[in-house]
Amino acid sequence: MSEHPPLQVFSHVAHNLRAARQRSGLSQEKLAASAEVSRRMLVNIEAGASNVSIATLDRLASALGLTFSELVRAPGSEAPVRVWQGDSLDSHATLLHSLPLPHCTLELWQWQLAAGDSYQAAPDPAGCGEIVEVYSGTLLLSYAGNVLTLQAGATAGYGTEQGYHYHNPGDSLLRFQRSIVMPAPVSR
Repeated sequence: MSEHPPLQVFSHVAHNLRAARQRSGLSQEKLAASAEVSRRMLVNIEAGASNVSIATLDRLASALGLTFSELVRAPGSEAPVRVWQGDSLDSHATLLHSLPLPHCTLELWQWQLAAGDSYQAAPDPAGCGEIVEVYSGTLLLSYAGNVLTLQAGATAGYGTEQGYHYHNPGDSLLRFQRSIVMPAPVSR
């Protein structure tokens, strides 16, 4: 695995997480228990020293009554933010836009996977789903016992409660968009 400079998102997460936790009056122990993460991991995330999974960030945001976007963006910013970086510099995920609605949140993401690269996602909370649209390359999509091969121009929609896996089986760059819907976070 090659080393890349840390993503800027980790410093945003560290600041936003600590500020939200302190505003809510939660100790690190209580937040860690609520989000089902170890206190040590939470300490590392608040220090900006942890390469944390998207699923863990989702659980922390939910435990604080925040949207995922509120946790990962620079304070006061609506700019796109690179949230995940694979082993290859060509493999990454960028949150483009988030729209909180009364009963759900919609997110628009842009993804790229280098040839042969993959991303394994942990299960999302109940009620979450997504639609993917492939722009270029081939996406091998696995979810809930289904395996789909999607070429440029193809779309698929599915629930993400059982986890899912993206893989680029081709020899060229895979580019696709994700539109995600998730239940609105519970206010604390």
